[in-house]
Amino acid sequence: MAGAHRMVLEVEFFNEVGTGTGPTLEFYTLLSKELTQRALGAWRDTEDPQSPPALAAATTTATAAAATADPVKPAAHVAYVYAPHGLFPAPARPGSFDADVAGASGGSGLTRRDLFRLLGRVVGKALQDGRLLDLGLSPAFFRAVSGRTLALADLAEVDPPLGRTLGQLASAARRIAALRRAGAPEAEWRGVMVGGAAVEDLCLTFLLPGDDAHELRPGGADVAVTAANLSDYVDAVVDASVGGGIARQIEAFRAGLGDILPSPALGVFTEAELDCVLCGQGQAWTPELLGECVTFDHGYTAQSPPVRALVQVLCGYGPEEQRSFLRFVTGAPRLPPGGLAALQPRLTVVCKQPSGGGGGG
Repeated sequence: MAGAHRMVLEVEFFNEVGTGTGPTLEFYTLLSKELTQRALGAWRDTEDPQSPPALAAATTTATAAAATADPVKPAAHVAYVYAPHGLFPAPARPGSFDADVAGASGGSGLTRRDLFRLLGRVVGKALQDGRLLDLGLSPAFFRAVSGRTLALADLAEVDPPLGRTLGQLASAARRIAALRRAGAPEAEWRGVMVGGAAVEDLCLTFLLPGDDAHELRPGGADVAVTAANLSDYVDAVVDASVGGGIARQIEAFRAGLGDILPSPALGVFTEAELDCVLCGQGQAWTPELLGECVTFDHGYTAQSPPVRALVQVLCGYGPEEQRSFLRFVTGAPRLPPGGLAALQPRLTVVCKQPSGGGGGG
């Protein structure tokens, strides 16, 4: 189907007069945000350290309530995934992949497969039309999509605390295996310590860390992790987190991407290039850069006092303020590859006279 979607997608909003690039970029930005709602359960997630626990609980409750509310009226508080190391699929529990997602209204039939296929189509169309997304997918996600087998090092990239813990367990498992191969007494290899404790004293079972409903093997909640099966436990957690537990999400994404672009399309980019092409880039703003990349017209020059004041304010913006400003003026919160100089049309500041035609600049 890759050749069936070559027409450029442009979006107009009801009751708004804007057309063209701005509303279309705004559409992609809004869609990106919707795909990262926490209630969908599609992504690895952690609590935002900037959000008080009470607020996090309130927004989660509001999101669940909003699922059955008027779909046209936006929810007052919607919780979104916090993924400081990039968006990466949450492991799918056995038998849950084709069930309705938690954030969908009852009986909607929207599954995790649907979400990731939609995501693939969105990414494909954004690449095809040169649009920006506000997603921030992790490099490990792109590696998985390209067909690479992910391992513990990749898990440590998307979830550093879990990666560190599993790294310690894997190191202990290797020591245990070496002792057993050397014929060491059972008491010696069972005495290998992890963080100052014996493996059995860690009180682990074959459940996925952070999800007590996800068994790593049948009856895993009742299977204790011991020195004898520690290696199996580490392998099972890694597989559930970055292997078999996300394989169907990756497959669905590829299928959606293939609806728009040829399957190998992403293979021509590195992970960093893909992030830049899809999500744009950050850029420090200086007076010199703004002077080169911004057009001042209709009564304004670079030396006009209001322009100099504006430049001073813009140069003082941090990353989040830049995002807000860019979204206000372009519809997308990040700059395209090439930065401010690549904006089309160019960012232009003009002198607007009062409607009555009186003086003032």
